[in-house]
Amino acid sequence: SSLRVCLPAPSGPRDGAAAAAPIPHATMAAAGADADVDGPPTVAEAAGERKEEEEEVVEVARAEEAEEAEGGGSAQGDGEAVAAEVPAPAAAEPSRPLSWAERAALQAAATGSGAGYHSSSSSTARPPIGGKMEDVKLAKDSLIDYLIFLAERRTNGDEAGDDGAAAREEVPEPLRKFEGSLASGIATSSAVSYTRLGLTNTANNCYLSVVIQSILPCNALMWILRRCSADDPRRPVFSCMVSLCKEFHTRKPDSHGDVLNLLVMNQVKEVVASWQRLGAQQDAGEFLFWLLSQMHDESKWKVHVPADPAEGAAGEAGEEEDVAPSAWATLVRTSRRAVETRSAGLHEDSPITRTFGGLTQSAVRTKGAKVDSVSLEPFNHLDLDISAAAVNSVRAALEAYCAAEEVNDGLAVRRMQFKLLPKVLVLNLKRFSFVKDMGGPQKIQKAIKYDEKLTLDKAWLVDETQSPEYFMTAVICHHGESVHKGHYTAIVRYNAEWYMYDDTCVRRLEPREVGAQQYTVYLLVYQSRGTVDMTP
Repeated sequence: SSLRVCLPAPSGPRDGAAAAAPIPHATMAAAGADADVDGPPTVAEAAGERKEEEEEVVEVARAEEAEEAEGGGSAQGDGEAVAAEVPAPAAAEPSRPLSWAERAALQAAATGSGAGYHSSSSSTARPPIGGKMEDVKLAKDSLIDYLIFLAERRTNGDEAGDDGAAAREEVPEPLRKFEGSLASGIATSSAVSYTRLGLTNTANNCYLSVVIQSILPCNALMWILRRCSADDPRRPVFSCMVSLCKEFHTRKPDSHGDVLNLLVMNQVKEVVASWQRLGAQQDAGEFLFWLLSQMHDESKWKVHVPADPAEGAAGEAGEEEDVAPSAWATLVRTSRRAVETRSAGLHEDSPITRTFGGLTQSAVRTKGAKVDSVSLEPFNHLDLDISAAAVNSVRAALEAYCAAEEVNDGLAVRRMQFKLLPKVLVLNLKRFSFVKDMGGPQKIQKAIKYDEKLTLDKAWLVDETQSPEYFMTAVICHHGESVHKGHYTAIVRYNAEWYMYDDTCVRRLEPREVGAQQYTVYLLVYQSRGTVDMTP
């Protein structure tokens, strides 16, 4: 990708120039209730919901303390190596049954796979970023472990053909505190109550600051993070996000305007170093997409669906063809033509996919062919081309994205539609593109209109897919005329109010100012109302 170095904003007065002293990482307070809201949440709603969340957090903390007391501290030690804490298997029966976490550690040690949750998923134990396996400590079991357990239990039952036997497998003791927490779904949007903090820009890290500020209002993500560990070596990016978000959720209510230096946190430095080792530069969009991808990889589970032998016959009959079901959606209907759909029987799913993930359907119709070729492609953000002269708004960019186009030298027509829409929609306006006549990458400096509310047109959707009404929660802007340098700022909704985050400066905006960033708008975050079903 092209180099874009973010320079600090022009010098000037800043609110709270001195960085705040580090605070203890206490249990995270509420980031918003699980209940849905009909409109933009208010501060009064946040105050009423905080008490319920605090009671829930206290209950979870008590369950963890009871677990540690029962296990004698062997599973979650005070810094000693796991090998020294977990008793070695003995011929004699132990004085008490081993906890599930201890059994997992012993099993991992016996197989040489390292400490941690022994799973067939990608979330097996691994050293922290820049660390060694011998430094790995057994992390506390989090909600992610619970989701992976449910997914594996369901997969094992499907493969064995059991009539519910696998589904009745007992939930391990350390994970029982999460039972029932997913029953009613997780509210996508809710009142927020975190502390609005300015973030220092000492190393051209404004790209990092605006990404963090923009995802704080995402209730579903904050709900997951509150139920994860801040020191899980299997999930370094998740752990970093937990520690970082605690800084915003554990300060006193009168701390608005305080300043935080992200780069004094070791976990943040390690994650940024991992990102920079890829050769990536200070681009807010690229960093956000990488962050979501890493969190997906650290929390994903496999979804295996047996192939339906009847689906081929349905396609040949030209009626309905069932694509192998997956977490994304599964049915491609056609009443007149057969459809050849490319979809594997093995898929991946995660809390990140459930929140930010969507699915596009690309259909290619070749002249004279009896079968349409359809491919399904997952996404966690949409890249919208704004280079065409006719594209002057987000809606116009979406219209161009879904417009039919000729391919294969005019022998076929391809059309893009949305099969599944995400709960949180991230739009990337492609302001940086290679211009042949200019001899290199250039920034597209044109006004792009965007609205506070967004609903996708029916023509852009597949079959019975319905578009929710999205409301905007964050705008990330790039200031500067060059691809190679510039500065990022973020405008973020805080319940019914809007705030501008410019490094350490945090100020309230009038509604008319929010829509006035048409020449600098780069990334847009929209949320829908409703709930996210996290159950595998």
